[in-house]
Amino acid sequence: MLILALDSTAQVGSVALCEDERLIAEYTLNTGHTHSETLLPMVESVLKIAGYTVDDVELFVCTAGPGSFTGVRIGAATVKGMAFGKDTPCIGVSTLEALALNGVALDGILCPCMNARRQQVYNALFDCDGATLTRLCEDRALAISELGEELTETYPDRPVYLMGDGATITYDALHDQLGDRLVLLPERLIHQSGYNTAMCGLRLYREGVRTTDFELAPVYLRPSQAERMRMEKLKNESN
Repeated sequence: MLILALDSTAQVGSVALCEDERLIAEYTLNTGHTHSETLLPMVESVLKIAGYTVDDVELFVCTAGPGSFTGVRIGAATVKGMAFGKDTPCIGVSTLEALALNGVALDGILCPCMNARRQQVYNALFDCDGATLTRLCEDRALAISELGEELTETYPDRPVYLMGDGATITYDALHDQLGDRLVLLPERLIHQSGYNTAMCGLRLYREGVRTTDFELAPVYLRPSQAERMRMEKLKNESN
């Protein structure tokens, strides 16, 4: 099965083309340019250099969130546009689960963190035995201080590995509390991977998930800043 997968939920963008588990091509960009400028050219480049077209793709996958509101929307919209009218499955996967796969060879608690601003992170926890992941909680948005309390109280004897664009701020905030068992992964393993996105989508496909381009929807976990400001305004007006 030919899989085209992309992640645009953070500053780093990544696109991968796979034949089942086999990676054919992967294009990752960390230039600070907006994904609206770069994502589609990355897709076109990966397909062209590998000798395929969009019509050859049998499964589209994207990270549906959490992450940057704009990035999540761009990724979902790009997949919807490519799949429109083709009756090709489109699967949205958790950004946090895809990030956790960066540490799949490690033994400990994998702790993907994405910067949600306001001293919060988007986070999920996974137990890893060096080969497979076991999800320990649902994707959530929480204060970094709350995450520190949970890791201290619930997993006091396990190493904790951080990845994601919120990993550095989480490490800086919690290192004194957790000590040397808190580990910041190397630069290459912190960021998004289109290949990991593809593998999450392939797993769901094999489990029977068949999402259409119409059904594919972003997952935000919390309201955008504009929505929060509007709710606050309405609350003030009602008072």
